[in-house]
Parts: sequence; C-alpha cells; structure tokens
Amino acid sequence: MIAGILLAVVAATGATGATGPVAPEPKPFPRGEVVPRVVCEAAPDRSYALYLPKSYTSDRAWPLLYLYDPRRRGAAAAERFREAAETYGWILAASNDTASDDPTAPNASAVNATWADTHQRFRVDPRRVYASGFSGGARLAVLLALQREGEVAGVIAAGGGFPDSAAPRSGLRFDFFGAVGNLDFNYGEMRRLDRTLAGLGVAHRLAVFAGPHSWCPAPTCREGIEWLELQAMKKATAAKDPVVVERLLRERREKAAADESAGRLLDAFRRYSDAAEDFRGLADTADLTAAASRLEASAAVRQALAEEEKREDAEARRAAKLRTDLVNALAEETVPPVPFLMNRLQLSRLKSDAASDRPEPDRLSAARVLEAIFVQTAFYMPREFAARHDLHRAEITAGIAAELKPDRAATVFYNLACFRALAGDRKGAIASLRNAVAKGYNDAAAMETDPDLASLRGEKAYLDIVADLKARATS
Repeated sequence: MIAGILLAVVAATGATGATGPVAPEPKPFPRGEVVPRVVCEAAPDRSYALYLPKSYTSDRAWPLLYLYDPRRRGAAAAERFREAAETYGWILAASNDTASDDPTAPNASAVNATWADTHQRFRVDPRRVYASGFSGGARLAVLLALQREGEVAGVIAAGGGFPDSAAPRSGLRFDFFGAVGNLDFNYGEMRRLDRTLAGLGVAHRLAVFAGPHSWCPAPTCREGIEWLELQAMKKATAAKDPVVVERLLRERREKAAADESAGRLLDAFRRYSDAAEDFRGLADTADLTAAASRLEASAAVRQALAEEEKREDAEARRAAKLRTDLVNALAEETVPPVPFLMNRLQLSRLKSDAASDRPEPDRLSAARVLEAIFVQTAFYMPREFAARHDLHRAEITAGIAAELKPDRAATVFYNLACFRALAGDRKGAIASLRNAVAKGYNDAAAMETDPDLASLRGEKAYLDIVADLKARATS
C-alpha cells in the first residue's frame, strides 16, 4: 500500500498546549463547517481541509485529529467525522495531498506541513493529538504514530493496519481503533491484527461495519472518537464526564443484550467483553465481565470462534491461490480470452458463491475473496501491464474485473484509460474512455481535471467525449 515512507520529525511552532503561549485566534476560518482548502503558510504547495467546532476559541487547548485519505479527498474525509468532532469538541485537519499506490505522492511533506501549520495556527492539546486514515492512509496514520511516539495519542485506522515496514509490538504508546467493512478484502488482516494487539496488551478495538473496502461510515467514525474519548478519560488526559460515560455504557449494554437475545452469541460475547474493558475504571462493569465470561464458556461461542478462524484461514488460502493461478495464466505466451479465464480459474464459481443463499459467514467470505481478485484485476494488474506497455494483458485483466463486478465496469475502464494515457497509448486510452462512457461513466468535470489524462487534452476524440457528456448532463 504505502511502502518506504519516511516522515522527518519537524519541530512544532507556536502553541501546542495549555501551558504554552496562546496561538493567534484563527478569525478567517468559520466554525461549524468544513473549510475545503487551507493553504499551509510555510508550504504553499500543501493544503488541508479544516473543521473547527462552533465553540472553538484559543482560550483553551483542543484535541486534534489528522485525516489521511488515499486519494487526496480531504474535505470528504472530514465530512465523515464532522458531526462527532462537533459533539466532542475536536479539530479536524484532513490533508488534500496524501495518496496511496502512488510512489510520487508527497505524503511525508504533506503530513509534516499540515502538522506544522495546525500547531502554529490553533491551540492544540499536546496530549490529545490523533491520526486517522483509510487504506494506505490508515498505514500512514500508524506510521506517524510510530515515528512521533508519545506525541500521537491514538489512531483510527479504516480498512488497513500497520505498514509492512513496522510490525505491532508491546509497549506501543498510542491506542488503536480499527474499522473494517464485512466485505473488505482486508477484513482478515484487521481481524488478525486485533488478536495480535490483544496478545501484546495494547489498548485496541475493532469495529466491523456493513460494506466493502472504504472509509468507515459516520456512525463508526463517531464510535472511534467516542472510544478515544474513553481512553483519554482513563488516562486523565481528559476530564471524566459522568453523563457521557453513563450514556455510552447504556448504549453498549443495550446492543450486547440485543445481540444475545437475537442469538448472535459471538457478537454478544465481543460486545460484553469489549465494554467491560473500555469502561473499567470509569464505571461498575461487573455485570459485563460476568456476561462475557458466561458466553465465553459456552459451547456455542467456543465453536463459533473456532469456525471463524478456520474460515479466515480458508479464505486467505483461496485468495492466494486464485491470485497465483491468475498471474500464471497471464504469464502464458498466448493469454486465453476473458470467458475462458473466468471458467478455468473458477472465477465464475466465485461470483456464484458470493451471491448465493449460502449461510452468511460463507457468503461474506466468498464476497471478500471476490473483492480481493477484483481490486487486483481492476487496478494493480492493468496499471502494471500498461506501465510495461503490455496493453493486451492490461485489457484482459480489466475485462476480468468488469466480468467480476459489472456494476463497477465503468470505473474499471476509466482507470484503464488513465493507465494507457500515462503509458503514451493515446488511441487505446480514447477507446477505453468510450468503453467507460458506454458502461455508465458520466463525470465530465473529473475527466477534464484528471492529471492522468493530460496527454489527451488536445485530442479531438477526447474533446468530443467530454462535450457529449456535458450535453447529456444538460439535456
């Protein structure tokens, strides 16, 4: 995802805490709304989306959450956290420059510039600086916490965990809240990481939401902020708020009881166990501990845990084998056509398994494997083949992706157009754009501003495609 990123530690300037000098009042910035672009004063080529709570003043220090989107969408990331940030009084600073899967992305300078600028402009509580990201952005947030150990209090990591260059270890000085969709191809990774952190004694939590590889939805973003609030209360870096503690504890008890009543015993066990740990020292959790122990001792929960781990192992093996078989097939001198590959590699069967009426755990497992193969054939493989000017194989892999996910075929062929344009294949890029439009792509504004398509700007065929999309939008 993000590999080999080094973040030089910068010295924060201006006020960073309640005991230091007061930062200047940021009068130009409105409160209670996301400001899409704040230019860093010391690095004008870097910017971030900003959210200040309605009650923000420089009279006291505030928690601050940095956000790293893998596609430079700072404002969109901030919007997901906006409601929770307002409720709990957090500043949000979401970089507009971070990206994953792009070796040219200025991630290190973007992170450092945003850090320096926000610490200069705003009154930040040095004990309550947090980082969050999605996918490669999540790994970037973890990397920041590792490299600024003791300065970052916690991480909210969506759809991705630790970077390959840094394994979890005991004694970590930041809290970890993971979030992953039940259809995410990184689901197994996040489950394994959760167990690893538990074994290391690191404060951690994992939230699973319904959906594929994506930023967590706003309710899960709120859950992450609330969990970090509880951790801060336990560490006395935030004042204990009995009203908040009581409300959150009541909600957690109700959800656990509802799971148990509905027969979702493994989910109930996890909710009771997590709540007992999260509220220990803040409230009486004896009933939660007892409920967790009772369920953990039950044959049903023990069997469910064993089946879950067995299913995860089988899922990982299936995904790895399919990818190996796909790589080998594409390496053949004469690559078979897409329909033949779909049957030979049993990808058609995988589609059926993911859409079947099989038990939900098995169906979701197949769907995650399908997502893993889709992302390889829709993005990574065609990008690699196009960069090597192997445009036939790039087209084949994109065709497989379109067969796997027909509802996302428009994006598949739009991305292929970008890869071909970057490789200098303007004619092929135009053909892929036409294919994307035929399959439903309709964002003329994005097409006009996408830097990957810069080489096509003077092509009449490209201009005709853009004009046609605009005409359709106004008709």
